[in-house]
Amino acid sequence: MSWVLASFAGFSGVAALLALLPQGCPAPVFQQRQVQPPTTVIPREGCVTSECHQEVKDHAELHGPLKVNACDSCHRLTGAEQHTFERAREGDQLCLLCHEFSPALGDFVHEPLETEGCLACHEPHGGTGPMLLRGRGYSDLCSSCHEDVMGTNRLLHGPASAGACGACHEAHSSENRMLLVDEGQALCLRCHVAIDLELETMHVVHAPAKGDCRICHDPHATDHPALLAEDPVSLCTGCHAGIAQQVDLLPNQHGALLTERSCLNCHDPHAGDHPRLLKKDTLELCFECHDEPIERKLGGRVANIKELLEGGQSLHGSTAERNCTACHRIHGSEFARLLQSEYPAGLYAPFQSSAYSMCFSCHDRNLVLAQRTATVTGFRNGATNLHYVHVHRDEKGLSCGVCHDSHAADRNHHIRAEVPFGKGGWMLPINWEPSADGGSCTAACHAAYAYDRVDPVAYPEDSDDDENE
Repeated sequence: MSWVLASFAGFSGVAALLALLPQGCPAPVFQQRQVQPPTTVIPREGCVTSECHQEVKDHAELHGPLKVNACDSCHRLTGAEQHTFERAREGDQLCLLCHEFSPALGDFVHEPLETEGCLACHEPHGGTGPMLLRGRGYSDLCSSCHEDVMGTNRLLHGPASAGACGACHEAHSSENRMLLVDEGQALCLRCHVAIDLELETMHVVHAPAKGDCRICHDPHATDHPALLAEDPVSLCTGCHAGIAQQVDLLPNQHGALLTERSCLNCHDPHAGDHPRLLKKDTLELCFECHDEPIERKLGGRVANIKELLEGGQSLHGSTAERNCTACHRIHGSEFARLLQSEYPAGLYAPFQSSAYSMCFSCHDRNLVLAQRTATVTGFRNGATNLHYVHVHRDEKGLSCGVCHDSHAADRNHHIRAEVPFGKGGWMLPINWEPSADGGSCTAACHAAYAYDRVDPVAYPEDSDDDENE
């Protein structure tokens, strides 16, 4: 070690004791009272009395030698008549005679120890605790140099708020940078045992959690929940750039992203048992919010999807498979209702094949493209495809959602009992009744019509489609 403590040789007894005191401490009592120093050798117990060096023992915790009046352990008399002393040993040997570094000094040495020695941090006679630290403990001592660690942040790491710097940092030296007591993740998992268990037992582990926790967390203080280094969206999108584009650029964003917890509403930050670190099975996770009607900011309402699915007898394929993401993007979309691709927003739309790309990702396009068919659909009158009849209109083509619920219904083929109509949301009844080879429909939009696949119902060839449909 390069540091060396100064010798006391040639100092008077008063000067020698003053040199041991930290800068700014009051002068010894014997000097204030102008007591003459002794001129002969005195016994150990004669050093600290009511008249001499009384303040040396004025501490809650005393240095071991001082407890037994063994001042000569550190101070050696050089002249009785002049009452002069020198240190019993030079440099680091004075402290290291009793205090061995365990473990031995590592690659990274605390700068005050290397440049100033033990007395930079420790009082030589006594202090407020067993380590004889200057000040009231780690909090006072460490902050005298590291005053910017906490800043003005409102959320503090537990050890930092308690002034327990030694929980994470070695006081003298370490094999790790910043004098940490362990490397990376291993340091944090000493206390955070529940997270350790997650990382060991769960199937999907977040890549940063396998390494250094400081990638996401500030170890001392922050203004963000869970001691995150940034707000959740900024932190997550720092790595997930594709998600950042969806959040920033697309017009329709998932409401869950706009709350305080943002990404953490749906994803576990460390480990989980579901794909993409989702907290639960996709459907259960969606039900955490979609278990009641949700008012849209731009008007309209999202139905209580949980109630709809649990009460439905006929489930749409993706919902039956508990896979909401088959139709919806979970972060953001350029399409209404966070859909994966295009689908008419209203009940009516001029027919374009591209407008139904969402449906055609699973369903055969010929359901609406074939004017006549004997196989593609059961919704036909003889060979007349009634899907084609309803959809193929220049102005008031009916979208799929007029008759079918995209999540669930209590009738086969997801056929609705009623559909909201107009600005007031009047529930227009569908009145569909199936039969052995067809069915009938008496909706408010047209008179009663029946259809039969085997024995087609005859209607006037010149009937106006707009009136009939």
